[in-house]
Amino acid sequence: MSIHSYPPMLRPLNPRQDLLVIADLIELCFAETLDQSGREYIRQLRQIAKEPSAFWIGRAGNHFYAPRRGFVWEEEGRIVGNLSIFPFQTPHGVEYLIANVAVHPDFRRRGIARLLTERALDDIRERGGRQAWLNVRQDNLAAVSLYQQLGFSERLRRTHWQYLNSSSPFHSEQFDKSSSFNSRFQIRRRTAAEWDRHKQWLLSTYPQEYHWHLDFHPDWFAPGFFAWLQNLLSENRYQHYAIIRESRLIGIATLQSHLREGKALWMACDPEWENEAVQGFLSYFLTERISPEKITLDYPAQRATQALQEAGFTPIQTLIWMQRPIEPSKQISIKIPSSKTF
Repeated sequence: MSIHSYPPMLRPLNPRQDLLVIADLIELCFAETLDQSGREYIRQLRQIAKEPSAFWIGRAGNHFYAPRRGFVWEEEGRIVGNLSIFPFQTPHGVEYLIANVAVHPDFRRRGIARLLTERALDDIRERGGRQAWLNVRQDNLAAVSLYQQLGFSERLRRTHWQYLNSSSPFHSEQFDKSSSFNSRFQIRRRTAAEWDRHKQWLLSTYPQEYHWHLDFHPDWFAPGFFAWLQNLLSENRYQHYAIIRESRLIGIATLQSHLREGKALWMACDPEWENEAVQGFLSYFLTERISPEKITLDYPAQRATQALQEAGFTPIQTLIWMQRPIEPSKQISIKIPSSKTF
């Protein structure tokens, strides 16, 4: 039970009854910013809403995850506000993600989003949670301000990049194999001896606190039997490449191929040579190694931007990841008099 009182319009989510309406509300509220993955998320929400027997389906990180817990704002039988809560496992224990915060345009500026978020924080506290996370588009200044007022602070800022085959300048003659740009670099397969440096750069580019969202573990990229078995059993295939400039290792890139979700790049570079390494890798991959319809890349915001844009990558969105510590509930101590005092 909440330690605060809230208006009767705010009630717990009923997943089996509310999902279809919530899908419509999310689509309405984020219509201008939904990307392909967002549209797919809404499609799957609707599918589960129409097929209750499939409600158990879930996924962590970038995988589909139907909300099982959250809160809605309902007026006259109509859901006009929503917030979802997702638990996720970290090395420090269970933490919580607040997501799908949406308020119908006709009901905004009434404090509904604030009350939904405050109720979610109370719920996480009641469950013994110690950390709450959320993400917000960097151009949504009103939401950023609200979350700062509620005690959230920025921890990460990430840009999701996408490459579409038809627009890349690397398919033009100026970036052929004989170009002076490519001749400055040597690119080859990564060796086992380079794994320690690779892991160090990976953890710098993809911090541990962000792994759960990416459905990522650096040991999947390690040389040896475990990685070989992982590649064999999963739908993912990983190929690791090192880039050398004047006998110096300046970066390692991993090309991930998924049977259903296409290709993704994972860049891990020497900070001193990041722009050159990214540009060299992209030139190599896009002219000699791959020609897919789409490649995706999750990367720290404002890093290697020029190299990525010149290669034909487009920034889809930049998200600010914010975190808030949750203080434990204050316990009220009630002393029961001893029978000796009567």
